[in-house]
Amino acid sequence: MDLRLLVVSAFLSIGLPFTAALVFGADAGTSKSIRAPAPAEHHHPQNWRFALLKGDALKGRAVFAKYECYYCHEVRGEDFAFAGLDYGPELSQMGPLHPLEYFAESVMNPGAVAAAQYRGADGKSTMPSYNEKMTVQELIDVSAYLASLKPPTIAKFVKGIGKIIAVVPESKSIVIEHGAIKDFMDAMTMGYKVSSASVLKGLRAGDRVEFTLDSGVRVVTKIDKLKP
Repeated sequence: MDLRLLVVSAFLSIGLPFTAALVFGADAGTSKSIRAPAPAEHHHPQNWRFALLKGDALKGRAVFAKYECYYCHEVRGEDFAFAGLDYGPELSQMGPLHPLEYFAESVMNPGAVAAAQYRGADGKSTMPSYNEKMTVQELIDVSAYLASLKPPTIAKFVKGIGKIIAVVPESKSIVIEHGAIKDFMDAMTMGYKVSSASVLKGLRAGDRVEFTLDSGVRVVTKIDKLKP
């Protein structure tokens, strides 16, 4: 057996730890150290986030019709034959509210974001699963369609009634759990920017209020406390 292999085998057989690998040179008495290769960087980049590919909203509309999503979802301004069964939220209001990836998640895993009124007795979303039917491209396109939706023409200012969940003066924002705003938005808990820090003066969590919302930019311009 080659002497070099014999030496290595002897060390391995008695279990002595190696702190470095030794590779003997071609000439007797020569050797050099081999450094372990640097570990490959397989972690995700800093600040990475999933980004959905840009889809085709027109094709997405066809996907919406193909899977008969209009059976449970009204889309104001569209000519779908809405069944009149309020199993899910009206969708024309949704486009300006959420990022593209939100809509993809809502299709793939509706239970992750479904509001309480759209869940069954078991706590799960009443929306059926399309994961075994819908292709990835269809998901991309229907998400693009949903993100493109906008409410029909409405008044510049609309009013809502609800309860304050949180007041955040530092960012001039407020979170309100409110009822439906006719022809504009379903009942939901939503964070809004306010037009001025003075709008928040004297308000606190738990207050029942009537608020005025600029429908174009979705900024609260006025808040009035209601009697308990």
